[in-house]
Amino acid sequence: MSLWFTNSIVALSVTVLLVLFLKKVSYSLALVDHPDDRKRHECVVPLCGGIAIFSAFSFVMLSKGTTVLPVSFWAGGFLILCIGVMDDRSELSAIARLVGQLLAAGILIVPLAGSSIYVANMLPLALVATAAPILMIIAILFVVGLINSWNMIDGVDGLAGGCAATAIFWVTLISSWKGLEDLGLSSFVLLAAVCGFLLFNMRSRWLSRANIFLGDAGSTVLGATIAYLLITLSRQGEIAFPVLLWIVIVPVTDTISLIVRRLYAGRNPLTADRWHLHHLLLDQSYSQSTTTNIIVASSALCGSLGFIGLVVGVSNYAMTFGLIFPIAIHSAFVFAASATASNNKPRSVTVSQFNVVAPVLLRPEPTKSFGPSQQPTQPSPAILSDAV
Repeated sequence: MSLWFTNSIVALSVTVLLVLFLKKVSYSLALVDHPDDRKRHECVVPLCGGIAIFSAFSFVMLSKGTTVLPVSFWAGGFLILCIGVMDDRSELSAIARLVGQLLAAGILIVPLAGSSIYVANMLPLALVATAAPILMIIAILFVVGLINSWNMIDGVDGLAGGCAATAIFWVTLISSWKGLEDLGLSSFVLLAAVCGFLLFNMRSRWLSRANIFLGDAGSTVLGATIAYLLITLSRQGEIAFPVLLWIVIVPVTDTISLIVRRLYAGRNPLTADRWHLHHLLLDQSYSQSTTTNIIVASSALCGSLGFIGLVVGVSNYAMTFGLIFPIAIHSAFVFAASATASNNKPRSVTVSQFNVVAPVLLRPEPTKSFGPSQQPTQPSPAILSDAV
């Protein structure tokens, strides 16, 4: 335990020092985020949080020689980080990002032996062997999916980092419970690095607003790392992979919901908008701090239910089907919040404005799809909130 404590303190301290240094050089490196019609932060903010987290984590784990994470993890993680940095500097196309993420996910997952995700206690053994290639593909898609999930929830101060911290906490706790000390140590060190970043990013009585952001580099590398840790925990701990989805069900559900709603509205699923869960909460007059606390607490609660289910021995099938409940709660809130936004729209609203805030179950008229850097020239009331 002393090794855990020492390495975590070093990781937190190195992260803080790197943030203080990178904040000063981010402007010259063009790693800054400017406010616009969709991003409502008050001033230009450095995008170096992810670089600090991954660098501190790498420094501690590699210099101490305590990591069981293979070379493929560091190679894939570094590639994700580099793609994110390029995207932060000059926005990459959606196709370029997706290709890079698939490549990095392949580097992370393919070297793993076996089927990558553990489902032996949910399927007949005869099917597990024949389904190995399919399970490998599912694992790669899960990594890419979680990369984008964390990128999409990174819209309010402290949200992406807070959700990452809760997910990593449960990975650490379950790893320790399963006796996987090396994996638990790796997760705990990463948790300390994330907490060092949150000192500069999560609003509190000592911090009125975030003075540093994760950036695409940070949100994507955190998503990839959490996905890798979950897959590794599933394999080494022989835990049915669907059960571990409780740890990340909130960001995963929000991402799937966004994609479905955008497709149903006839829009490009990769375009930017204000249909995220945190945007809907902000539009319900919740503050940024309250919005972050609600989502992070919900994520922590779901993770706790997953852990309790494992400890008390709830069947894998019951745990898997139980995921319907957080999904249903999310869907109910999205429907209600979207309907409220629609009812509050001005009478003179145009068709294209209405499409931005249309309820999820009412298919709007076809409208122009806006690119990632484009926004409607006359934003609707939902767009005019003070959200990031």
